[in-house]
This record gives sequence, structure tokens and C-alpha cells, in this order.
Amino acid sequence: MQISNCRPVRRSLGGGGLKNKTAVVTLAAVFICGPLFPQDIPSETWMSIYIGTAKIGYARSFIRKTTYEGKPAYQIDDLSSIKVVVMDVEVGQEIESTSILSEQFEPIRQDIKMSSAGHTTSVTARFSPKEVVAEVENEGVKSTKTIPIPAGSRIITEPLPLDSKLKVGDKFTLKYFEPMSLKLDDARIEVLRTEKIKVEDKEYEALVVRSVTSLGETTTWQDERGNSLKADTTLMGLIMTMIREPKEVAMDEGYSPPSDLAVMTSCPASREIPNPRQVRHMKVRLSGLKDKALAISDQRQKVTLSDSTAEYEINAQTFEGKGLPLPIKEHKEFLAETPYIQSANPQVVSTAKEIVGDEQDAYKAVLLLRDWVYGNMKSRGDIGVMRPAVDILGAKEGVCRDYAVLYTSLARAAGIPTKFVTGLIYFNDRFYYHAWAESFVGEWIPVDATLPGILVDATHIKLAEGDTSAIFDAIKAVGNLKAEIIEAG
Repeated sequence: MQISNCRPVRRSLGGGGLKNKTAVVTLAAVFICGPLFPQDIPSETWMSIYIGTAKIGYARSFIRKTTYEGKPAYQIDDLSSIKVVVMDVEVGQEIESTSILSEQFEPIRQDIKMSSAGHTTSVTARFSPKEVVAEVENEGVKSTKTIPIPAGSRIITEPLPLDSKLKVGDKFTLKYFEPMSLKLDDARIEVLRTEKIKVEDKEYEALVVRSVTSLGETTTWQDERGNSLKADTTLMGLIMTMIREPKEVAMDEGYSPPSDLAVMTSCPASREIPNPRQVRHMKVRLSGLKDKALAISDQRQKVTLSDSTAEYEINAQTFEGKGLPLPIKEHKEFLAETPYIQSANPQVVSTAKEIVGDEQDAYKAVLLLRDWVYGNMKSRGDIGVMRPAVDILGAKEGVCRDYAVLYTSLARAAGIPTKFVTGLIYFNDRFYYHAWAESFVGEWIPVDATLPGILVDATHIKLAEGDTSAIFDAIKAVGNLKAEIIEAG
């Protein structure tokens, strides 16, 4: 995908677009959910994963009885392995998960390991009646987040229940731990019907169960013993299917990934925008934006909502004037360390001090940090796993998500309140999903460390902001949008 001045453009997509790299992780996370709790224990299920008729990977779930801390328990071992093409780059990713449940099927512990292109991020979640304590580990560095459990909630480790004797018409809502966003998400369950389905040359009278979460919707077909036969997941505007198959068939990797996932989930534009990196004003109408919380208005972009569309007017300009003196005391929530934004880590703090030096003007410090990230990072498009700042700082390579994580961490370490931002960027007749940052220097200014200059052009459309969980907030829009360009110049 070559155009003039392609280096900054391709870097602005992080070698292939944040959202679509993140989508690889999200995709595997959705598919890693195991079968409904079977009557046959131990039980092992192998499934192939498809987009349409094109295979992208496989999943395995194994359930057995065990003993944990001296008490009887159940153990669920899940594995998913997928490979897709994103912006002409093949991205492979594997997730391994072990869940420990009590005899009453209450979660006790969950360990998740996410690996891609030689990078691994691990999440350990420990469950108690009042909270989930999640620990993220990468390159030997650990960060912890505590998630309160709302009173009266029933918690599960996967977005399908494991202990219910389900019947047609049942409806209920549970909460499950989502390891990528480190949140408790609602899973709204409904048993729809029974229907005949043929799997592995055998016909079953299957129970059809739908589970709806903030990331997508999954319909599962299960046999009379609770074993999964098939699952259809709607995510990023695509329908992905898991079908139970013999181990040797599921694990057969003699396949080519389907069409480019980045293009399949991008937002088509009604017309071409010449020289998009220089555009300072754009008016665009987005259709398909179902979650109105993603229609964010601020001093840079104004959004007008109607029943079916969101009209954005975006004006890009560089900051004029003097920044506040460092460190800035306002907006403390955007100075805090989080499991991925490791702004208090000694390596990150020392690097930020080295870059900023004696500079006391916040805006000038932003320029120094932005230029350092742009000049030292190398675009690498095959890393499909969420990574903390320390890993990115050590490797100095990644996609646009990694540029934004590193810049945000360094800026917060320097005392500059900074948000992690996700949204859209125009490239080659389409809008692709992207990440950048916003720093407060007296006013909020956008900062995109994948670009060669400080101007963040007006084709950047913000959909979500805050911590890295903004990635998953914007997933709701992926693959569902169309853009009508009204003005651009």
C-alpha cells in the first residue's frame, strides 16, 4: 500500500492499524470461551475457527476435576491459535488460559498468557467475594489492578455459564472477567430455541444459546450433554465461526489466512481526500455509530447526533503559546500509573527525565517526548498482543497502539496529564482504526507519535479516550461504519 510520503502514513497506521492488531487479541479472547459445562468429565473439545469459509485457527478446551489449595475444584484449560493478514502482514497470536472453579462453579483463579511475534503478556486474576485482583506481567515486570465486584453480582470466568441446566426461554445476566480490558463485563444470556444441526457427520438436536457482551454477540449450539458443537460470533462487523472437529482436523495448519482483516473491518469513505496528513479541516458524517458514547465533542471536534448518523466537524491546529510549568497538578487521573501505562516504572521515569532534561515548559516537553518516540520506535506490524510500556521501551518496535502506550507513559512520568486515545485515521480511500494520545499543557492537545510532525491532521476522528481500555470501548464501532466526506481541506 504505497503512496507518496508513505513512511509517515504507514507509521501512522503502526504498520497496519491499531484496532486491527487489537482485534486479533480480541478475536482470540472471544473464541477462548469454553463449552457449557458438560456432564462428561473429563471432557476435551477441539474446534476449528473460520471467517466465512476461510480457516483462521483452532481452539481446544479441556475440563477436569482437580484439587486447589486442598479443596475439590474444577480446572478448565483453554487454548486458541489464530493467524490473519493485517495490512499485508501475517499476524499470528496464541492465548492459553487456565481457570480454577469451586465445586459450586464459582471462579477462584484465572491465568491467561497471550503471545505474538515473540512477545508475551500474562494476566493472573484472583477472585474473592468483593473484588478481582488482576496482575499483568511482561518481561518480569508486574502491575496490579483491583476491580470491585458490585454487590449481588454473580461472576463467571467466561461469557457463557458453566453450571446452568438451561431451557428454552431462560434469560439472565452475569458478569465475567475480560482479561484484555481488565474489566468486569456483562454477559446477557438467552436460550433461544432447539434446532437440528449436523457436526462431524452426526445430527444433533441442539440447544441454541445467545450471549451478548460489549465486545460482540455469540450464538452457541450445544448437545444434550452441554458440549459445544458450534459457535457464531459477530465481532467487528464480521461473523466468525467455531465448529467442533477432530483434533487432527482442527490443528491442521495447512491453510492460508483470509482477506486482509484491516480492510475488511475498515470504514469506507465516500470520496478520496488528497494529502490527508495536511488536512486541517474536515466535516464527515458517520453512519453505523450505534454507541452514542463514542460521539465525543471537545475543543478540536464537534459532533452533532441524529437518529442514524453522527456528523463530525474537526479542526486541526498546533498549540500557540507557552505551556504550564512542570509538573502539572491538574487532571491527576491522567497522571496515574495503570497496568499498561507504566508511568511510575523506574525505566520509564529515568527515560522521561533523560528526554525532558531541565525543560520546564510542558508544551516543549511534549515536543521532546513525541520526537523521541517517533525517532526511536520502529514500525512492526506482526505483533498482535497488548504490551505494557516497559516491553515497548525495551524492544522499541510495534504498532500504533504501542507508540501511544509508550508516549502516554513517558508523558505521565514527566508530569504531563495524558490520555490514551483511539479512533479513525484516513488512508488510501478508507478510515482505519488507530491510536494516539492527548496531553494537557494548559489545554488538551493531540499528539500522534507515529507522524513526523506535531500536527495531528483533521482526518483523526476520536471515538474513545482515557486508559488503554479505550481500545475495547471503540471495538463496538469496528467494521460497522461508513463515512460520507462533506468537506476536507
